[in-house]
Amino acid sequence: MTPDRIDDLLQRALASGRLPDDATEAERAEIAPLLAASGALKLNSARVAAEANAAMPTARARFQRHLQAQAPVPVRQAVQAVAPVPRPGMFGRLLGVRTMALGSSVAVMAIIAIVALVVLQPFSNVETASALTVDDYVQVEGVVSTTDGATVTVQSSTLGNLDIAISDLTSVSNDQGTVEAASLKAGDPVLISGIVTAKRAIAASNVAVAQNTGTTTVESRPKAALLKAFRQGLEGKVTVLALSPDGARARVLLVTKNESLLVDVDPKSMDQFLAQTPRTIGAQVRVVEAPDLPKGVFRLQLVDQTGGTTTPGTSSAAPQFQNIRGVVVSRRADILMVRTDRGTVPVVLKLTTSIRFGSSGLTAQDIRAGESVVGYEVAVSGNLDAASGRRVIATLIVVIGKGASATP
Repeated sequence: MTPDRIDDLLQRALASGRLPDDATEAERAEIAPLLAASGALKLNSARVAAEANAAMPTARARFQRHLQAQAPVPVRQAVQAVAPVPRPGMFGRLLGVRTMALGSSVAVMAIIAIVALVVLQPFSNVETASALTVDDYVQVEGVVSTTDGATVTVQSSTLGNLDIAISDLTSVSNDQGTVEAASLKAGDPVLISGIVTAKRAIAASNVAVAQNTGTTTVESRPKAALLKAFRQGLEGKVTVLALSPDGARARVLLVTKNESLLVDVDPKSMDQFLAQTPRTIGAQVRVVEAPDLPKGVFRLQLVDQTGGTTTPGTSSAAPQFQNIRGVVVSRRADILMVRTDRGTVPVVLKLTTSIRFGSSGLTAQDIRAGESVVGYEVAVSGNLDAASGRRVIATLIVVIGKGASATP
């Protein structure tokens, strides 16, 4: 495997949007993360261009004032007769525009344009934006508004518009099994899992699609605030789930009747929640405190949802992933055989699968490269591939610990 070979394979993958058929397993492992990131990079470049265009009118006005400050005295006096030149503000004092030559004006404009992007284009909703942290694994529900095949714009009731990058590594399914990403259309209720790549962009690993009834609407929710102090009896529905890459941080976006709250969750409590909950997004939970937790960190407790209502902003037929729990009895390449109370289910591991190890003692290297996972109990969430014998294409695996006998 040489750099030239990898460059050739990558160019072909970027052109076609899929991994080349002649790539070896080692080459596919090298190229797959790069291909998955390409969609996110395109989203980011488009976003930067849009923000630059939005910032240019202000930058241009400041540049014109800078040129006026550099003009000869008679010209400047003529300008002042029409509109007095204001006292130098932060930019003038910082850059020393009174003593700079006209030749430096282009450089000044570049600096002003950059600062304008940073200073003049803040998050429109700082609290809600913090629900999405770059590199976090997330699950969020919404409704497709537009799609061009490689990028899907999804409207979320709690996060607004999200850009979802779809790649060859993205698994898309409905209640019948896997489907083509190109089949997504406006109005489709979707559940997305993947890695956050920018303020409002996600590189999707899995997408679950519910039936499009043509009546699904997205109800705008209040801005979210971070829960800092415990509130007795606080309950709500989970609308966003976020997990840090190292497993040390977990957060949910909780929607109550009157407000939306970001809640930092104890990682152990989060693992228990993920292992016990058939459907995490839309689950009704109670926030509880514990004396052994840091200030501002809480635990989640499932609430009996018998006769409960649907998640705000979604249809009654909400999209959902297939969830199973059982003991790993064998492994063949990238497939784990998991024995459940309904039989043995094949679980497909992907490069994009997020794995949490909790207190199991295992590591990412163990579960991806060895048989040491055999005999451990796991909770799996992912897309159902009904056409391939009930197998589940995993988006999230929680390793719970040593299970019962691993004999099939």
